[in-house]
Amino acid sequence: MTDALDLTGPNPWTTSSRRVVFDDGRLRLYQDQVLQPDGQQGAYAYLEVSTPVVAVVPVDEDGNVYLVRQWRYPWGHNSWEIPSGGADHGEDALAAAKRELAEEVALLATEWQPLGGGYSSATIRSHWHFYLARDLRPTDTHQRDGSEQDLIAKRVPLAVAIEAAMDGRIAHGMSVVGLLRAARRLGI
Repeated sequence: MTDALDLTGPNPWTTSSRRVVFDDGRLRLYQDQVLQPDGQQGAYAYLEVSTPVVAVVPVDEDGNVYLVRQWRYPWGHNSWEIPSGGADHGEDALAAAKRELAEEVALLATEWQPLGGGYSSATIRSHWHFYLARDLRPTDTHQRDGSEQDLIAKRVPLAVAIEAAMDGRIAHGMSVVGLLRAARRLGI
């Protein structure tokens, strides 16, 4: 049986040159000169995140999920999201997910299930890793960084979070993906 969504095929793009426009060690902005699939010269700019990005869907035994609300500076408003963040240099994705869960919602989990990966945009090269965290227990060893001091954690029924993801109240794309994958895994 062939896969209806087969990803194989030739690369129709040719990179003529690459220039790093910005690099702070975590984010790198590239400006490439390219030959496009139509044969025309063009430019392609994209941002690269140097470490994995993780997102955690922590679901308790009563079917509740823990979300966080924080101000998103580029958007100019608050956003409800699943706990997420970037790995530190040299830190693997699962270790980063465990750290983010402890930092953002003061929880530890015994059971971790990968929910696959993904990319957020064609102009951002950052690989996301999604996890379902179960068998939750509180911890007091968490410490948020300065940009997360406004963060508010809230426990809500997973069904409510799924509804919010579907109607747009949860607008953070990777949170929507994580919630829907967790719901599918849990049979909801």
